[in-house]
Amino acid sequence: MMTLGGNTSWSRWARSLATNPVCVSAGSIALVVLIGGADHLTGYDIRLSILYLVPIAWSTWQLGGGKGAAIAIASASLWLVTFASTHPYTSAAYFFLEGALLATTFVIIALLLDQLHRALERSDARLITVLEGLDAAVHVDGSGATLYANRRFKDQFGDRRFTETGGEIHDARTGAWYLLQSRALRWTDGRDVVLRMFTDITEERRARELVARHKDEANKISRAVALGEFASAVAHEINQPLSAIATYNNASLRLLAAKDVDLEEVRQAMTKCRDQARRAGAIIQRLREVLRQPGTARADVDLGEVAESVRNLAASDAAQSGVTLTATRGPHLPLVRTDRLLIELVALNLVRNAIDAVRDLPPARRRVSLSTTANGPKAVTLAVTDTGEGVADDVQKQLFQPFITTKRGGLGLGLSICRSVIESLDGTIEYRPGTRHGSTFAFSLPVAEGS
Repeated sequence: MMTLGGNTSWSRWARSLATNPVCVSAGSIALVVLIGGADHLTGYDIRLSILYLVPIAWSTWQLGGGKGAAIAIASASLWLVTFASTHPYTSAAYFFLEGALLATTFVIIALLLDQLHRALERSDARLITVLEGLDAAVHVDGSGATLYANRRFKDQFGDRRFTETGGEIHDARTGAWYLLQSRALRWTDGRDVVLRMFTDITEERRARELVARHKDEANKISRAVALGEFASAVAHEINQPLSAIATYNNASLRLLAAKDVDLEEVRQAMTKCRDQARRAGAIIQRLREVLRQPGTARADVDLGEVAESVRNLAASDAAQSGVTLTATRGPHLPLVRTDRLLIELVALNLVRNAIDAVRDLPPARRRVSLSTTANGPKAVTLAVTDTGEGVADDVQKQLFQPFITTKRGGLGLGLSICRSVIESLDGTIEYRPGTRHGSTFAFSLPVAEGS
């Protein structure tokens, strides 16, 4: 049941009357009679015949050119009948000529309006054809009512209504995902509407999820492979404090077995033994942290602190080989968003390679340095530099490929793993030969947002 209680209901009722064929025909004839009567009553001093164009245009637009031409002829005929009785011409030919011109003008205008209306209808039809042919679901909402919905929308959503204007929409009924885009525009009938377009992105979303899963799996594999390198480093590092513990423990036993026990020496030995035990515990704790985190755990990291931590981890190996190991920090170093444990594994691997490269050189050339610098506003670089003999030219191009090594007994996997880890963290790694001798391995990581 139609209600007229609001503006929306009233506008719908008025629109339905204005487009109803019976109402248009009756209304057009009534307007023609009303205009003819008003023109006659005013004595034709105002010449209201121009107003006949209103019913002519209305009937033509709603009922077609034939009806419009009929209203045009009726309007000209009424003008002839009424005007002849009031203002006789000196010559009947002039009177009928004006009537013919008036009728012709009215008919031409009606036919032109009909052609315009047909052209607009063809344009609207082409628009509908395009919307029907889209792979996307299209819905046009005007004043709370559905003005149009293409076939795909009806198949996918039926008579559902949406209030969202954008974003990704999940259809719980089918499990599909859609990208919703909307735009306010003027519809073919002149009304302001909201056009919503729903594009099926189910496969795209699945592809994104698959890529994310693959990336996560790649990160897990990188951690697992790097864990092997780290385990080797841990075995080497933990051997030092364990040997020291045994040494200090034997010394304490010898001191206690002596007749004159020097308790101060015993205390010092036991204190050093305790410190070495703590150091061994810290190394094991680092290994547990790696094992406890199955995937990449990214956080804001200071690469300067990473370089210093790696220097401390490799200090005993460097000292045993007579290598001077230093770490320098550049000014204004921003944080990077990365996995600290993985980055330490990479840096530690590079430092151990550098120590191996200078181990057999004269003492003056046994130097390895870590440096961190800001690489522009978007990246930070950590570099490991040694004073060794460098890498042969024929090896440099494939240095980061698997099973390529310059070390005796090496597997050639370390640098390949380092590259995989760095690239999984959205970074880059490179080799730079020294000016005279030596090598630099450097990796860069993107700066964290807000740093």
